[in-house]
Amino acid sequence: MASLDDDTSPLPLPPLVATRAVDAARPALPRGERWRQALLGHLPLFLMALLAGATWWLVQQTPEPEPDRAAQAPTHEPDYEMHGFSVQHYGQAGPARGVIEGEVVRHHPDTDTLEIDGLSLRWRDDAGNLLRARAAHAIAQGDGSEVRLMGGATVERDRLPGESAPLQFSSEEMVFDRRQDQVRSDRPVVLRQGASVIEARGLTYWHADARLELRGAVRGRLPAR
Repeated sequence: MASLDDDTSPLPLPPLVATRAVDAARPALPRGERWRQALLGHLPLFLMALLAGATWWLVQQTPEPEPDRAAQAPTHEPDYEMHGFSVQHYGQAGPARGVIEGEVVRHHPDTDTLEIDGLSLRWRDDAGNLLRARAAHAIAQGDGSEVRLMGGATVERDRLPGESAPLQFSSEEMVFDRRQDQVRSDRPVVLRQGASVIEARGLTYWHADARLELRGAVRGRLPAR
């Protein structure tokens, strides 16, 4: 009888049992279904591209905000107009040195100038001698330091001691300079004092010392003594 220790034959193993059934071969999907699934797979990317394109279009179509009006350069259009305009200028001592009046005044912000229709100006020197000016039209600096008289400008200085009549000069255009206490013109000018008439190509008149300078060809008519 054979011993168990001498038996070297392999032990019989139990048969293997499959844990799950083998999947049957899947049938091929129809072409339309394959396209649908492919589109669904790329849908997020397509939506992102569409959103980016829509954002770019909105940026292009959105109007730019208007610049702040306060930051815009001022225009030459008047920002206000006044009727019956009057401004007084005072000296350091206190009393009014002069008055600028106009029928209509318009302020231009770009140049800070006053456009005056129907101008009337009165100005006194330190001694109290009065200078009057009239013009159909004038352009004045905003601070009144300079007034350009245009359209039949006429300036008249009061009669000084020893003179027989006031001195008057007229021109198509003259400039009154308040800082220099001066009237000047580069246009033809006519001076009148009593029966005396003098014509020149230009003039400068210093009101403080009643000094007059004529330029260009000067000719005149003086009364016989």
